[in-house]
Amino acid sequence: MSYLFKKISPYSLVVSAALLTFSCSNDAEDALNNEQDQKVDQTEIKTILETDQMSSSADMVVQDLFSNREAGKTAKDASCYTAEYSDTGFTVSFDDCSAEENGEILNGSLSVVYGTDNDSFAYTVIYDDLKVGGIGLDGTRAFTYSQSESGSLLFDVTIDMTLTLEDDKKISEKGSKTFGFVFEEEKNMFTIDGDWVLKSGDDTYEVDITSDLETEFACEYIGKGTMDLSKNGLEVSVDFGDGTCDDTATLIYPDSTVETISLKE
Repeated sequence: MSYLFKKISPYSLVVSAALLTFSCSNDAEDALNNEQDQKVDQTEIKTILETDQMSSSADMVVQDLFSNREAGKTAKDASCYTAEYSDTGFTVSFDDCSAEENGEILNGSLSVVYGTDNDSFAYTVIYDDLKVGGIGLDGTRAFTYSQSESGSLLFDVTIDMTLTLEDDKKISEKGSKTFGFVFEEEKNMFTIDGDWVLKSGDDTYEVDITSDLETEFACEYIGKGTMDLSKNGLEVSVDFGDGTCDDTATLIYPDSTVETISLKE
């Protein structure tokens, strides 16, 4: 299964980027040197791509309840959650449970608000200190589902979220993404498009997918696509390849330095 679909331990999300300290007195020169000495590593790329997975256990419950919604009624899974419906949405309360076998433990609650104009394919999830495996989720994610003429399923997601890790480190994310499930005769693929900003500690990452990221269902890693990444102002191009199923990505820095990294765990 692709690393995109795996659950992530809190520590694998921690961004490890060390900045050198300079003793130069010229502030402009300090800033230039600081930018030139920055690098982007495997952990940072994985963090940028995988933050959505932290809410996946709760999202599966939400999607199921949304698909089977009945205004004014209550849904229960005695082993995990209780859902209270209204005309405008529903709330889900979790009590130290796992929504799937060997899944993350869920605690707390979330609210779901239906889309406007009786849109049956849109809703917004509001997280208020929902705990997923010890990681706190706060903020909102708005979902819209659609189907392309070719039959592909598209999920547009607008995100404004903060994750609090077990060591109290915070990761915030804001922007939009489109996740696609493409079904073709020769191959089936999962795709990612979008642009968003992620902040972790003192680092800010601006992400712009310039060519859809693609991974075949049978492949463990993203095999195709490109994205422009700005880390604290340092512009880096990330190339995931030509479609070959491998675990590598190529980083291209402003000075034309090329670095190949592995996306293995």
